[in-house]
Amino acid sequence: MAKIISGLIILGIVFVGLIANAEETIEKQNKLGIPYDLISEPHKSTITVSEDTVTILASKGTDLYTNSDGSKSADNAPRIFFTPKSDFIFSAKVTADFTSAYDGGALFIYGDTENWTKFLFERFKSGDNGISSTVTKTTGDDAYHNFITSNEVYLKIAREKDTFTLFYSTDGEHWLYRRSFSLISKTPIKVGFIAQSPISENHKVVYSNIQFKE
Repeated sequence: MAKIISGLIILGIVFVGLIANAEETIEKQNKLGIPYDLISEPHKSTITVSEDTVTILASKGTDLYTNSDGSKSADNAPRIFFTPKSDFIFSAKVTADFTSAYDGGALFIYGDTENWTKFLFERFKSGDNGISSTVTKTTGDDAYHNFITSNEVYLKIAREKDTFTLFYSTDGEHWLYRRSFSLISKTPIKVGFIAQSPISENHKVVYSNIQFKE
């Protein structure tokens, strides 16, 4: 059962999610620039929200994944999200401590376990860091976009009705288009931060410079 947490800003730490598969509700995180309740699903991992950052330490075996024929999937990646009520632009700087292939941190859009998208900054199997995206509508659609030479990048999602557009930037000022797609869900669309660590013992991702505008 979700818990409403009040008196949130204590010693700069708002919330640490440690309970497997539990939902936690964090009220009105205006200092993050998000005017909606944040819902945390740690999935045996750790989620920390401070005044202006979100940090996820994903445990081994966590992922959000569906393969191209829908025969294999996973939906146990730690996440923190909110439910916007209208069109929006949502962006953040993603800083990742990469160790193994498929370590990653993403902005994600989620209808249900069969309808979701993640815009992912990850360690590729080649050992390079880069950006990929997956649009899942029962089956997964993986797209690999480009390499990133550092361990940080800016990601952005823009929504207009049922159409979503993904952008990335290396400096937070000059944005490059990557793809557009539609995502329709019977339940309200959720948006937020997610991290994965399919192979590593754990993987830390920090989200900062968070901006949200409806």
